[in-house]
Amino acid sequence: MTKTIADRRGPWAAAALLLACACAASAAPAPPAPGGRLAEYEASQRLFGRKGILEPLAELTERWQYTDQRLSRSLMLGSYARVERHLKLGAFYRLQYGARHDDDWERDKLGRWGWRDTIDRPEHILVLDATPRAELPGGSWVASLKVRLERNFSQRRTILRAQPELAWFWMEGLKPRATVFVRQETDFALDFGETSVWQRWYYLASLWHARPALSLGPSLALREEVWSTSGSYRSVSGAGPPGYQTLYRAWVLGFTAILRLR
Repeated sequence: MTKTIADRRGPWAAAALLLACACAASAAPAPPAPGGRLAEYEASQRLFGRKGILEPLAELTERWQYTDQRLSRSLMLGSYARVERHLKLGAFYRLQYGARHDDDWERDKLGRWGWRDTIDRPEHILVLDATPRAELPGGSWVASLKVRLERNFSQRRTILRAQPELAWFWMEGLKPRATVFVRQETDFALDFGETSVWQRWYYLASLWHARPALSLGPSLALREEVWSTSGSYRSVSGAGPPGYQTLYRAWVLGFTAILRLR
């Protein structure tokens, strides 16, 4: 019986299929993200001082995040300077542990893909801050725009953060009793990743001014973070461009305590 062309190419087709399967098996998996929003938790403690135009700040933040509720910690020290009634400038140093970046998605010695354990990895960050604000008609509303430039010297990455905010003050005479904030934050990736926006946050928060020096309050935020192709992923045969862009989303329940020293 005469073989058809397809029959004569059978061995070659089988070999090509096996090669394709092998390439697919060696291709790196993109980091998975949950279909909905996960719950994350954050606690923040801030200590403010006052010395002339200077407002020294110490801020300790802890966040339990991602699918395994991994702990992230940061300590920020520095000072604001009120250079004009409606403008504050600030410079800070932040030490953080447990942050996750794109290149933390990697393959271990056994060939398994996952996120690097960064709980004990220190990162050193310089933060420059400019915060103009304006009182709106009515006397109870204040609008502000916080702009921050953050340079992570450990990871060699730079973020430009824009944070518009609208605050309403509940007053008793000349003293504020509570404040409600609506805030949006966009973090622009200036020298890393494959998207211009790395994170977006949408906040609703409040503070109860329990004492002239003490304020306490809860917050609720929607967080969106983009993971883009890691260097480890690109180094694997068959896992080249276009890579991946994974959107991670979460609810962040927070609580803030602020102590002001006069």
